[in-house]
Amino acid sequence: MSQPVSSLPTKFELTRPLLALMGDEQIWSRAALIKALADALQLTPEQRAETVKSGSKRLDARVSWALHYLKLSGAIEATEPGRTTITSYGHQLLVEHPDRLTQDNLEESPQYLDDSSTPPVDDSEDLPVSWFVGAVFGDEPGDEAYDHTGHFRTQGRWSAGTPHKYAEQIKSMKAGDRIAIKTAFTRKHDLPFDINGKTASVMSIKATGVITRNIGDGDSVEVDWDPENLLPEEDWYFWTSRTTVWAVRPSTWKSKALIAFTFDGEDQDYGRFLAEPYWEKKYGLTAKPAHDDDDSTRLDEELPDEPAYTVEDIADDGCFVSPSELKRYINALKRKKNLILQGPPGTGKTWLAKRLAYAIIERKDRKLIHALQFHPTVSYEDFVRGWRPSGDGKLTLTDGVFLDVIDAAVNEPDNNHVLVIEEINRANLAQVMGELLTLLEADKRKPSEALQLAYSRPDEDPIFIPENLYIIGTMNLADRSLAIVDFALRRRFAFADLSPQFNAAWQQWVSQRNGIDKTVLNGLGARIGALNSQIADDRSLGAQYCIGHSFFTPANDTKIDDPPAWVRGVVEQEIRPLLAEYWFDDPERVESETAKLTVTP
Repeated sequence: MSQPVSSLPTKFELTRPLLALMGDEQIWSRAALIKALADALQLTPEQRAETVKSGSKRLDARVSWALHYLKLSGAIEATEPGRTTITSYGHQLLVEHPDRLTQDNLEESPQYLDDSSTPPVDDSEDLPVSWFVGAVFGDEPGDEAYDHTGHFRTQGRWSAGTPHKYAEQIKSMKAGDRIAIKTAFTRKHDLPFDINGKTASVMSIKATGVITRNIGDGDSVEVDWDPENLLPEEDWYFWTSRTTVWAVRPSTWKSKALIAFTFDGEDQDYGRFLAEPYWEKKYGLTAKPAHDDDDSTRLDEELPDEPAYTVEDIADDGCFVSPSELKRYINALKRKKNLILQGPPGTGKTWLAKRLAYAIIERKDRKLIHALQFHPTVSYEDFVRGWRPSGDGKLTLTDGVFLDVIDAAVNEPDNNHVLVIEEINRANLAQVMGELLTLLEADKRKPSEALQLAYSRPDEDPIFIPENLYIIGTMNLADRSLAIVDFALRRRFAFADLSPQFNAAWQQWVSQRNGIDKTVLNGLGARIGALNSQIADDRSLGAQYCIGHSFFTPANDTKIDDPPAWVRGVVEQEIRPLLAEYWFDDPERVESETAKLTVTP
């Protein structure tokens, strides 16, 4: 059912009446302005009570937007948090436009144009850091979590609550840095905007201040906390973080807006956020309808003792690579941001890529893994952006999966996102990546390194790849049809070589899950090992053509009652065809090696 048409003036129709009210040179609060405006316009009780779907007052939301546009044009200014007054330019607008103000009138202001999106020019590493930190945890690991904000304000300090993983970040906090205690949660009702009944991410600012001294223990800093009356009157929406320590630099319009909201009393421009493609897709009219019937407000803060997905979990899931080797893979991925797993067929490259992704994400959250497979016809227009036919028969610029993933990572700063590209060398990588190739480098993952796309939209900001986006590719070295990875791309990735793992860990896993005696598995592993030695020594083949353990690792835990029959099935249906390709000119050798694999000890 469609919403009834509102009889209230639009946000731009409200701009001149609001400016006229402020023409008396007084300092106005938003609440006082809303009441005075309703009286001046002689709004009916029904008009004043109108709500959007979320339940919040429609008039409140439209006044907030109107005030934002007036402030953007320089017609009004904030004198202190939550208080506004008219400027000389505002008086000028009242004289020049005695009846009404339009959006075009406001956008004619030079100050309004100055606020438009501009390419970032500062190196973000040189920008000051504002710290957004959590204060919800127990006194000891395992204790019930509660909010320590009042305690920290009284003591003039802040600490992270052990155990935590933020020691290096906390040690980097400096005297003079601004700090805010925040609480992240989700809310479905009483929102100051309409998002079609969906749940919004919210952040409440509980305390603000300035760091006066870093203790140096990687846990605590001393803080000069501001008076409570300087806190924002409203909550912050959309671009939020649940992490205990969040370093925010004023390098994008979102980060600048959050800092100004938290420390300088600026209002949040809900409209600008909802107009962003990411949130428009998530909350707009074309977004998927909400299926969540939960009406509650839920705390969404990170807790110090939350379990994380680790190397040990990868091993428990069925990985046969040693924990020390897995740690090297993860460290390489953290260092380079990009990792390629390469190896013979059947070495579990795709399986391991997703587990390494979970380790980077630190939990098993499939929504944060974005997987696709390259093939020879994948192009820049498919992967990044290109012209595509629309419903009306015209061509429209359409973002590819890479820009969608970048957008998600930029707008979810507290989550690590991982793009898994299977068979990454099946496409012409330099052509597919285009100008974003250079941005893959770890030291270019910041707004100051942003580039304009070949296909750009009007007034679009340049694109950068954020620090919380990782790329894992898989590469099958045994396929002669695949392209060789050029050196320009190769130096932007770390590489991990996977090999067949017919080891004790594999034997233990298959024996426990599928009931096969270890002596049978030991013999099978030895025979495959002998075959792999021949393949590796063959000058026309090499180690990249060896037989991987995945061929002989059942996908489920069903008991195998007849192991010899199971081995014969795998050999005849999977290994023999592979050997027939390897030694296509020597069928007798194919038959001989196949027979050796099925010998019963």
